[in-house]
Amino acid sequence: MHLIELDRRALDASLRILSPVTAADLDRPTPCAEWTLRELLVHLVSENQGFAAAVRGGTDRAVWTGGTLDPDPLQAFTASAALVTEAFAVEDVLVRPVEVREFGVFPGRVAVRMHVIDTVAHSWDVARALGREWDLDDDLVGAALEMLLTFPLTRGPGRPFGEEVAVSGDAPTADRFLARTGRDPRWER
Repeated sequence: MHLIELDRRALDASLRILSPVTAADLDRPTPCAEWTLRELLVHLVSENQGFAAAVRGGTDRAVWTGGTLDPDPLQAFTASAALVTEAFAVEDVLVRPVEVREFGVFPGRVAVRMHVIDTVAHSWDVARALGREWDLDDDLVGAALEMLLTFPLTRGPGRPFGEEVAVSGDAPTADRFLARTGRDPRWER
């Protein structure tokens, strides 16, 4: 499946998962130990805005942390998802250089893969925080796992990924993806 289509599907799944979020949910804990649901959603909005700006050649790193949930979380995420979807629709997006925050400059295809991984992983975080099922299609999670396996991961406190969680080699694809990102597939709020 085409990389841009995978990204759009990940965004659509995230939107579906977070659609019932209300203001009363925003202080819930998430699998991301440092973040409440509010902080996680601000991160998702900021990441979408940051990737969109970076693809367009923006170099202001403040955009990566400047997202808000105004006027409401669902609208903020929807608007940011539309921005990144539009940016990723540019014809040469997969080959143009894209500066991704402090991580460096990468070909667009690598930046889009980073976005897919982040979106898929955080959709699980949102689902768990809300006590909902994570109902992503197996092929989407499998593609995210394949992408994840190609990246050297920076792990530990304050880093993009926690320590890898042990799961069996024959665990479901979703569990292997989550474990590789440092998430415990058994996490409950």
